[in-house]
Amino acid sequence: MRRRPECLCVIDPSRYLSSVSSVVQLPPHLDHIIVAAPDLDAAVAALAKATGVTARPGGVHPTFGTRNALVGLGEGHYLELIGPEPSIEVERMPFDLNRTRTIRVATWAVRPDDADAAVVAATQAGLAVGELAPGSRRTAEGDLLTWRLTEPLAADVSGIVPFVIDWGTTTPPGFSLPAELTVTGFGATGPAPVPLDPLDTTIAVDQSEAAGLWLDLTGPQGTWQLPVTPIRD
Repeated sequence: MRRRPECLCVIDPSRYLSSVSSVVQLPPHLDHIIVAAPDLDAAVAALAKATGVTARPGGVHPTFGTRNALVGLGEGHYLELIGPEPSIEVERMPFDLNRTRTIRVATWAVRPDDADAAVVAATQAGLAVGELAPGSRRTAEGDLLTWRLTEPLAADVSGIVPFVIDWGTTTPPGFSLPAELTVTGFGATGPAPVPLDPLDTTIAVDQSEAAGLWLDLTGPQGTWQLPVTPIRD
């Protein structure tokens, strides 16, 4: 089993950059990876310090009381940093942000060819992804983005089971953002493998009592390592 460090570390990226394309295989139909933080600005600063890349302001999600910042990862993928929007009070935020005390990899999203069919197949297989519902937000430039996604509040607590997103006629951010970071590692730990075939995707799960996701992101100045960080009350 791969052991993950218990701290956020900056390491020399030189040993990754030349061969990462042949080493890291991202999950099929990956749309984006979500990193949650109790303070979005602090997460943006931590990413910039580790990698030399500053996430771009995304927008506010009024329904959920959150705001985000984005970084392109190339090939249609992107990173979403998400945190509370202080000006909006809601009873419960998605991805367990109400209980998040440190920066952690919260979950990931898949963009299957047929979102409706994927949700039906997942539900029939016992994966509690919820139903597709419309969502939207304004970009920092004032443009309206619209999509459909499965219920964030019903998302798997460990984050291993992704949620489903369908961008419809909207261009997914992963295709419009410049690729500024490289995913040099992405996986999960948990008591047992999680079959994600109904969603037409998969993720490597190393056996561990702690269930969650880990992520390594490499930029021009170094690598940001986010270990599995279970939420504790």
